[in-house]
Amino acid sequence: MRVGESFCPGILHAVQAKDGLLTRIRVPGGMITPSQLAAVAELSTSFADGQVEITSRSNLQLRAIQKKDLNSLVQGLHSAGFLPSPEHDRVRNIVTSPFAGLGFGEILDTRPFVQELDRRLIADQGMAGLPPKFSFAIDGGGDWFARDSDDLTLRVVNVDDTHLFHFIIGDTFSGFCVRVDEALDCILEAAKICLNISKEFEMPARGRKIASVPHAMGRLLEGVSSFLVACPSPDRSTLVAHMPVGVYATQRSDFASLVPLVPLGRLTAEQLQCVAVIAKECDGDIRLAPWRGIVLGSVTERSISQITALLEAKGVSFDGKDGYRGIAACAGSTGCDASLTDVRRDASLLARRLAGRNTKPGWTVNISGCEKQCAMRNGATAELIASSFGYDLRIDGQFIASNCSLESVMNKVAACQAEMPIEVFS
Repeated sequence: MRVGESFCPGILHAVQAKDGLLTRIRVPGGMITPSQLAAVAELSTSFADGQVEITSRSNLQLRAIQKKDLNSLVQGLHSAGFLPSPEHDRVRNIVTSPFAGLGFGEILDTRPFVQELDRRLIADQGMAGLPPKFSFAIDGGGDWFARDSDDLTLRVVNVDDTHLFHFIIGDTFSGFCVRVDEALDCILEAAKICLNISKEFEMPARGRKIASVPHAMGRLLEGVSSFLVACPSPDRSTLVAHMPVGVYATQRSDFASLVPLVPLGRLTAEQLQCVAVIAKECDGDIRLAPWRGIVLGSVTERSISQITALLEAKGVSFDGKDGYRGIAACAGSTGCDASLTDVRRDASLLARRLAGRNTKPGWTVNISGCEKQCAMRNGATAELIASSFGYDLRIDGQFIASNCSLESVMNKVAACQAEMPIEVFS
């Protein structure tokens, strides 16, 4: 499959992959209603491959769509409320914690900020020019689940009993904070300046690129200087790399959040329909997560055993012992012409090898079908990159071997996986 911004998919920008057309659905903040989730599941059954993928920016993706079905799919997604503005189809990346308003030590509930930011983005025609991968992040101050850096980030901090937002460009702290009541004004103005910088300096309008060029970074900070206030450096101690699985306490007594394991970020339409029905019946919150997972929040504790039993009957695990925890894979040869092997098949074989074992928190594996390593997170514990004669292997960033057989690679990966209890956060 071709890569680059011209081929970044949306609802109105389906792109051709080996297995058919691919479309990506914007879900700001990963917040989705049961009826919307059910609609996506039904549309996947009717017009895609019966699977639904969750992306690392908490959006959704459908594959294997035939050209004759594309219009019907687009109409169905529009009816479900996923296309508020055709011009902003691919301006979609607003990331927040999937536990916003639910717990995990957050200082501030970010949901109202996400909703207002999305409303203002869509109302601004100029924002339609943002690159499809441009990402806003709003962090409420609790556990922040490790992922690639976003372009513009607001991370809440408590300073002298006052809430402020650290202002971060790419992965670089600006040295300043923003007042809560001016946070959205600031981040939207910063996005406009990113577009201007892109034209002025002939560079991508991306936070990490701008932060790496001193005069571009200075131009951005100067443009938002009226919003900036002095503040201490951010504490990164809340950054975590683990993939939650299981039952977690919430801020409401007698309620919990349920976090199933989503193998390779993909669930069947039947499984998603089951989640949607349960969420509707129990008045729960559904959140898509940046580890390519899902959270079912605000579930009463007395209903936990019944809900987990229903989902486990559909093949949805809550114990993290099926071996898939921490494993990520690209589309592989079944969905991409560039892939040299069926990495999803190999990922499943590795998971079968690791099944039943506890994994060290933060332990991750990337399996890529070619050297481009599309859509893979940075800093995985083990990286398997397909070559013409097997797999190249890196562990903890260090090159280990090239052209290894699958069996040899699995042996090495299994050996480096520490046998430690799964970390639990409450």
